[in-house]
Amino acid sequence: MSDDKIRLAKLEALVEHLQTQVSDLTAAKVKTEAELKITQDMARTAVAGCSKTWTLKRTQIVFPNLEKIALHQQTPTYVERMPTPLPNNTRAVIVQVFCNFWNTDGHAYLNVDIHQDGNEEGGVASVENTHYRVYANTFYYEVMVPWNGDLSDRLKFEVKSSYQTGGDLNWYRLRVVGYILA
Repeated sequence: MSDDKIRLAKLEALVEHLQTQVSDLTAAKVKTEAELKITQDMARTAVAGCSKTWTLKRTQIVFPNLEKIALHQQTPTYVERMPTPLPNNTRAVIVQVFCNFWNTDGHAYLNVDIHQDGNEEGGVASVENTHYRVYANTFYYEVMVPWNGDLSDRLKFEVKSSYQTGGDLNWYRLRVVGYILA
């Protein structure tokens, strides 16, 4: 066999191999485009189905038992009734956690689980607040507690641990300061 025929045979084999690769890549491209179209359609459907919007409402609900908590190595449970009914489409209440601390070198710990009474499966907001050797500070943050309008109108505050030293100017406050509607 002449060199030309060998080169031609190699060239034909290489062309056949390249044609197979192009065919495979074309098939993969078609499959990827089909998957992309399905994913885009699913995303459009999901967005269209999200006609509900979330709305934040601010309020101020004071629970006298939770206004100046100064617990030291105590673990009480507080169950507080909401003074007015929340709208049926309430999905969460927002609880303020405020720590007032006004001495030198004291401790203010409050670890508490907060949930709607009877809605433990809906979720529990766990507050882990540890302020060690603090000097004259306040601390503030908010946690969202899941809410189901078909269940009770009571919030349960279960203190898991507490430690407070340094005087009567050191305390915590827990209030409802808002709710989420959907």
